[in-house]
Amino acid sequence: MEEATGERRGEPGLTLGREAAAERRGRRRWQAGAALGALAVVAAVPLLSTGYLLQLATDTLTAIILAYGWNLISGFTGYLSFGQVSFYGLGAYSTALLVLHAHLPWYFAVLASGVVGAAAALLLGPFMLRLRGILFALGMLGLARILGVVFNSWGFAGASLGLSLPAELMPVRIYVATCLLALLAFACNAFFVHSGFGLDAVSLNEDEEAAAALGVPATRVKVIAFVLSAILPAMAGGLVAWNRSYMDPSSAFNSSLDLQIVVFVLFGGIGTLWGPFLGTLTLMLAGEQFGVAFPDLQLALYGVVVISTVLAFPGGLVGLANRFGWLMRPIVLAPKTLPAVVPPARPARQGAAPVLEVRDLTVRFGGLTALDGVSLSLRRGEMLGIIGANGAGKTTLFNAITGFVRPTSGEILYFGEPISRVPIFRRAQRGIARSFQIPRLLPSLTVWENVVLASRHGRQSHRAAEHAAWVLQTIGLAPMWRDPASRLTPGYQRQLEFARVLALDPELVLLDEVMAGMTREEQEAVRGVIRCLPEYGVAAVACVEHVIAAVSDLCDRMVVLDFGRKIAEGAPAAVLTDPVVVRAYLGEPL
Repeated sequence: MEEATGERRGEPGLTLGREAAAERRGRRRWQAGAALGALAVVAAVPLLSTGYLLQLATDTLTAIILAYGWNLISGFTGYLSFGQVSFYGLGAYSTALLVLHAHLPWYFAVLASGVVGAAAALLLGPFMLRLRGILFALGMLGLARILGVVFNSWGFAGASLGLSLPAELMPVRIYVATCLLALLAFACNAFFVHSGFGLDAVSLNEDEEAAAALGVPATRVKVIAFVLSAILPAMAGGLVAWNRSYMDPSSAFNSSLDLQIVVFVLFGGIGTLWGPFLGTLTLMLAGEQFGVAFPDLQLALYGVVVISTVLAFPGGLVGLANRFGWLMRPIVLAPKTLPAVVPPARPARQGAAPVLEVRDLTVRFGGLTALDGVSLSLRRGEMLGIIGANGAGKTTLFNAITGFVRPTSGEILYFGEPISRVPIFRRAQRGIARSFQIPRLLPSLTVWENVVLASRHGRQSHRAAEHAAWVLQTIGLAPMWRDPASRLTPGYQRQLEFARVLALDPELVLLDEVMAGMTREEQEAVRGVIRCLPEYGVAAVACVEHVIAAVSDLCDRMVVLDFGRKIAEGAPAAVLTDPVVVRAYLGEPL
């Protein structure tokens, strides 16, 4: 795919794409240098101060690490976790046991605890991440409780009495190690904010199925994010065990610690780069001052500050800063200006097999038969129109072809190969692209990010940016490429869905009412792009459309569905005057 893509790109557009990529790298280096410089200055202050301030700084940095770890899985991918303390406790006990029984130096034991956390997440991830929403949160909470019970009864780990470790009074070394881990946590979050991988993670938070239809490997992205979110608290737990020289189940698997971290991130701004840092730093220092000045009212004042801020500024401190243009989220993989690029000219795939064959396809939902023995084929260079009343099974047919529903029986062939068991994202990467009956955009992302998300899979970043720029110019969305998708009118939302379809570089295009809600001018623009699809390497097109006049002259054949059965097939003129079709759907001949 990538080699073919490289042959089809014009050299001027490729140069501009590389220049844009170089500019982004330079901007990121400057931002990273400034951030590291500021953090280095802040980190040096406690080293010149009292032991109390040094310990406070160590505790604050530990909380920042935990907040950044939680932000990776909950802020970016949207999996609300109440059990990250499980990895914190595993890391603390792993470090303590390795020091006591394997006599490893502290530094190596802390690094090993990160490996233990990663291994646990890698083992649990494929199962836990099948849960969503409150079920995932409760599952992680249950994991923390189970581990607490296990370690409370495990004599080798000290059982309920915990483990007493050799006291090593090295607060400066512990502080330096905690600073380095905090920088690593910041770097992981910065990678999510600026990279295509982070864009994949955010797309899963917005709409996991729609992201999979754009080629995002959802399970892989979620597991990687889960593993990274486990490494950070595991290593933080190891550092805490080193610092305190004692660890017991009640402190290692304390669920209230998770709740505290959630409050820190929400207060600062969930899913942002600076939110966990600002929220944790502010609340840790405020809580310390409340404890000194008003010990009896500490928790009440703490709660008032948190609730007031969250109610007044739902986006947290970062959301407040955004109102003044500060700490704005960068648009991922975006050039400074949209480059002018050469249109692609990919040759179609060679071979005698039809692009798509559907053989006796049946889909049942309980006692409801949505499709009943439907068969059809789609040849190269052909556009097929699929019409029928609401509930006839048209969208279910598209869902079966793209993998959103599993057929009860029948077979689906793509260029002669069965694909019924191929995952959704693999079908998209192989060149099967679809739009949705109701647009499923990623509203918090920009128009550019919605398109480049589909464009980047199978391409290097600079080539993906170049291809996305061409798509936006072709569809007519270039003037609004930096706008949030949530601000688009219904007609432009349909155009953006079509742009994402084209960005996948597809060979089979399935359009589900792509012109619904559009003005006549917008429909004509989309019709013009549909006519040009063969020039862009699209082998065949199937469309579901109620605006029959908009597609009847574009279609080579039409298929009519009624209550899940195919009742007619043929040339548009014949189908639209067929008495059976008129009686079942049209009402009068067209």
